[in-house]
Amino acid sequence: MAVGKPKHDHAQPERNAASALYVSSLEKGFRVLAAFSEDFPALGVTEIALRTGLDKSAAQRFSNTLHQLGFLEKDSATRRYRPARKLMEMAYTFLSHSTLGAVAMPRLIEAGAMYQTTVNLTERDDIDMIYTVRIPHVKAAYAATVPGRRVPVFCSASGIAVLSRMSDDEAREIIDRSDLAKRISSTIIEPDRIMKMVQQARRRGFASTYAQQLPREISIAAPITGLRGRPVGAVQIPVYSPTWKQSEAVAKLGPLAVETADAISGALSASEQDY
Repeated sequence: MAVGKPKHDHAQPERNAASALYVSSLEKGFRVLAAFSEDFPALGVTEIALRTGLDKSAAQRFSNTLHQLGFLEKDSATRRYRPARKLMEMAYTFLSHSTLGAVAMPRLIEAGAMYQTTVNLTERDDIDMIYTVRIPHVKAAYAATVPGRRVPVFCSASGIAVLSRMSDDEAREIIDRSDLAKRISSTIIEPDRIMKMVQQARRRGFASTYAQQLPREISIAAPITGLRGRPVGAVQIPVYSPTWKQSEAVAKLGPLAVETADAISGALSASEQDY
């Protein structure tokens, strides 16, 4: 597998190199951690250097430091690094104190029981959506049960659902900043076609996509809004053909996704926390 640079920075905060509060060496350490991904779970020093833009010496120092701190594991035979279980502590801290996750969980479980489907909570992170809570179907593959997966807004039903609660100008700006690369051969990457999907989702109240991330996947998603009515995430329900037809998924799962998302949005607003 070829190792290139990450496709884009994920929601990096505004940087000011002249600021005394900005620690560039800390940023480089996090850049090393961000080099690992679903497609690149293990990396050697040369690969880390390529994916971070660091020189090989710096990549080696930062990787070794993170290894000694327990955030990276190192295979003694291959000398390749991979994320260590200590990172799970950070994920636990985030998830256990998530107001959105807390109010969503019981409603996602209830929705999943309706048609015995997987139901996911996704949250927007700039031009991506992240799966933060996943309620799997009994036959779901392990990878489909693990939170933390990141997918582009432009080619995911949850992303299209979130964009549908924005103005056309806001939605187009996010699409224009995205890396419009095909995930599979049928992924729609033309901005005008993506905007038509956004506008359809706005009319329906939910988004529906077919084979954008995975072959045969029918994905239904409805937007979740926060205290100020801004979209913060989505309820996403994936099913697969030929077990499901897209028309059947739209008719049954569309209203279910909307009802669930509206219930979560209402509970989130009632919590009086600006998410």
